[in-house]
Amino acid sequence: AGVYPISQLQEPYTAVGFLAARLPLPALLQLRPPSNAAGWTAWDLCEAWAEKRGYRTARAARTDVYRAANSILRLAAEGRLRLCLRPPGYAAQKGGEATPTPPR
Repeated sequence: AGVYPISQLQEPYTAVGFLAARLPLPALLQLRPPSNAAGWTAWDLCEAWAEKRGYRTARAARTDVYRAANSILRLAAEGRLRLCLRPPGYAAQKGGEATPTPPR
């Protein structure tokens, strides 16, 4: 929402996990499946995105998952990854109004 600067997050993986729970991030970002059979975690998503984008640390040349997590959050903040959260009961209320009653 722009309230807190993304680059100042100390731990962005929870926010990436929040996005991953609500969006099909692996399909949207076209990521390769993780090597473990347990499925995607926030760390796995960031690691796969870092490998795809070529993000490496300066000294050890490891995948820079922190930079990848910030990149994913920036995509969401810029609107490139669209997340729409509807209020509770919206679908039921909208569905009731959308279906007209037949005339008698």
